[in-house]
Amino acid sequence: MSIVSGILEEELNRLENLQSKYSANLASLPKGALRKRKIGQKVYLYLISRKGEHVVTDYLCQEGSPEAERFEEQDAKRRELKVKMKKVKEDLAEIRRSLGKLGRK
Repeated sequence: MSIVSGILEEELNRLENLQSKYSANLASLPKGALRKRKIGQKVYLYLISRKGEHVVTDYLCQEGSPEAERFEEQDAKRRELKVKMKKVKEDLAEIRRSLGKLGRK
């Protein structure tokens, strides 16, 4: 085994572990997008998600409450994890291509 293929295999294992960690974290967060609606003078938070073919809107809380802050933090964390997950998938594909060129899979 060459040094390069050894390093690539270590990186492949590291990225696969990161991918499983990120997917587990994503599964623990609510699916969907957080939306704000102003009705009268008040702003309300809703979770927009998809159930099969239908788009479902669920009321969460009024903006400014402690629950709203928690939902906004979860939404920001979910978005951040999705960006990281996309980068990991791209890196995994690149490493698998490189290992394939070296004769290892």
